[in-house]
Amino acid sequence: MLFQGAQKDSFPEELRAIQTMQPVPSNSRIATLAPVLDGDGLLRVDTRTKSAPGVSENARSPIILDGRNYSVRLLILHQHIQSAHSFNELILNELRQKFWILRARSTIRSVVNTCLQCRRWKGKTINPKTGDLPSHRLDHHKRPFTHVGLDYFGPIIITIHRRHEKRYVALYTCLVTRAVHLEMVTSLSSDVVIMSLRRFIARRGSPSTIHSDNGTNFVGASPSPFMGGAWERLIRTVKTALRACLNGKILKEETLTTLLLEAEAIVNARPLTYVPSSLHAPEALTPFHFILGTSSTEPWTCSLTDADLVRRCDWKRVLRLADHFWARWLREYLPTLQPRGSNKEALKVCEGDVVLIADSTLPRGLWPLGRIVKVYPGQDGVVRVADVFTKGGTLRRPVRKLILLETEPRPAATSY
Repeated sequence: MLFQGAQKDSFPEELRAIQTMQPVPSNSRIATLAPVLDGDGLLRVDTRTKSAPGVSENARSPIILDGRNYSVRLLILHQHIQSAHSFNELILNELRQKFWILRARSTIRSVVNTCLQCRRWKGKTINPKTGDLPSHRLDHHKRPFTHVGLDYFGPIIITIHRRHEKRYVALYTCLVTRAVHLEMVTSLSSDVVIMSLRRFIARRGSPSTIHSDNGTNFVGASPSPFMGGAWERLIRTVKTALRACLNGKILKEETLTTLLLEAEAIVNARPLTYVPSSLHAPEALTPFHFILGTSSTEPWTCSLTDADLVRRCDWKRVLRLADHFWARWLREYLPTLQPRGSNKEALKVCEGDVVLIADSTLPRGLWPLGRIVKVYPGQDGVVRVADVFTKGGTLRRPVRKLILLETEPRPAATSY
């Protein structure tokens, strides 16, 4: 009776034509299947294998069903569960033993995409459109380290006399010139963060803005934002330089301090722009150009005389040199920041959606389940951060770490 009702909803004209001994309309979706009625009033495919011995009636002449019918979708979901959430071709093969479903493959994909268990184990994280760079990343013609990003990495084991102790590294990065400043610290407490910041200011000057993640030591010092790829990427660069030098060795504290400064120089000497192959082309722009005026810590090759000590125009020359570097920054480096990447329309999240929080430190089966309680649209209206209520409390997470499982009914018009 269920299949009869499904066929009456999907193929009323075809049933009427066959029952009145009329040909099936040529524009019918099942005209090429040569449908016939069986003794139970079901439409079946009139196949060429009806005389095959030892084959069931359903396999010789499968029942015709429409994949858009709700009851048929339930049938596919049942078979999907019976097949232990296996791949789609297995589901299709099992159904073909009894049924001929129109648009079977696309319908199976659609049904499987609604399976919560499959979405939990196979779902992909949301990938919203890349946002605009903040103004602090583009604020040129300012002193290096005017806008700073701060983060920690470590611990690094050192030896003091006969005991081993932990040390951490505070990384300060200029958000505009991408220069770095490294400070070795003894712990992760807020007091140590403040003292590290005081040492940084004494050597590099007071920054206008400081960005950091939401670590408790930073929060204890001052309320902070979080999620900073600008400094996370440089941490990996510094770790690469240190790993090549350390090679698993345990150093003394003074040796590690020297090694950190060497790593700082290596990172600040890296090219920001294309390295030309011609000897006559200007050298690539580096963070050192904005800190030292040259691309490395090598001594200047120009010769100075006593007359240079009393020249009154030297300060103008220095300012002009800085303008030259900033002009190259605008002409050569800034265009590399312009591409946004993929602009594919991503899934949108809103309050009430059920999501899975991706956590690379845990197996997928232990990823926490939660419901979005608040979203934070950016200036362009795209949601990239959301508060998720879980059994362990409310967590603020980027939507790139969320897998959408169930959605709340969307309003007719949304602002994001």
